[in-house]
Amino acid sequence: MSAPARVRDMFDRIAGRYDRANRILSAGVDGLWRGRAVHTLLDGFGEAPCALDLGAGTLDGAIAILRRRPGAHVLAADFSRKMLVAGRGKQAAAAVAAQVADAHALPYRDAAFDVALSAFCVRNLRDPGLAMRELRRVVRPGGRAVILEFFRPNRRRVFWDVIYNAHVLPAVGRAVTGDAAAYRYLPESIARFLSRQEFEVLLRAAGFAEVSGRELFPGGVAAMVVAA
Repeated sequence: MSAPARVRDMFDRIAGRYDRANRILSAGVDGLWRGRAVHTLLDGFGEAPCALDLGAGTLDGAIAILRRRPGAHVLAADFSRKMLVAGRGKQAAAAVAAQVADAHALPYRDAAFDVALSAFCVRNLRDPGLAMRELRRVVRPGGRAVILEFFRPNRRRVFWDVIYNAHVLPAVGRAVTGDAAAYRYLPESIARFLSRQEFEVLLRAAGFAEVSGRELFPGGVAAMVVAA
């Protein structure tokens, strides 16, 4: 099985328990991160923007967009069908158009979207540079993309890297989902991914003219990058 297929299989395995694990492991802070990202994403784009949620998972981001802009047209794309299915039972999910899609070859026309959100997706991609060029292609000139991610830290963080990610996260993940391997994958994928600054360079190379990033509470665990 190829590496991308293994990652998709992992998300398929934990889809039904993914949200519960996230809420416990982040103590609910993931919802605050997503809310801040959506506020930034939609600012200045009116009441009915056309929005893409790339790597939508269980549709939390797409639903957050609709809660802020009930008139928005929201399309959610993810490579894991089971993650999308797991989100279908949520309130407001019926208004989201969900589609299984490959971020490296998006099935949408050029400039199809005003805005695009991607939360905790790009770290899992085989070729982030290619995927971000595709994202640039489908977001219209003058549009905006917001990426939330766990980027590789610039320096070792004793609590997060040595204690929490290495020991607490796999143990709690296994207790909640029964799948310790999936929660060992998270810190491993962070360690081999780009730093936020490197990712900002990648976005500029993909064609985004204006790129800015900032760390999010607590302690720079997650970061948000805005591109236009």
